Amino acid sequence: MKTNKILYWTFTILISLWMLLQGVLFVFMQDTIVPVFESLGFPLWLIAPLGIAKILAVIAILSNKSPLLKQLAYVGLAAEFAIALISHLMVGDSQWPAAAIALVILSGSYIFGKRIGQ
Repeated sequence: MKTNKILYWTFTILISLWMLLQGVLFVFMQDTIVPVFESLGFPLWLIAPLGIAKILAVIAILSNKSPLLKQLAYVGLAAEFAIALISHLMVGDSQWPAAAIALVILSGSYIFGKRIGQ
């Protein structure tokens, strides 16, 4: 049980820090994200809402106030990572491993969270 809890918090803190950093970049430093979105063919108006959604997802996961909201946060992040992975593979750039790693870390957080009853 203790190992599961340690793994849950390790994965959860990693993905939370990563998403908070991305959220801040997407909201406050959009100029660094614009070239990536342009290369993938995504609309630029999506940057700020996606950044806000990442920050809100972290809050939902860490606060653990609503199981439904937490589940939606995991689903939303998983969808975002899957779309990012597929998009990077389709355009043939070298950024796809980050999305794959994010999916693995998020999956670890979710799986070990279920094991400890989170």
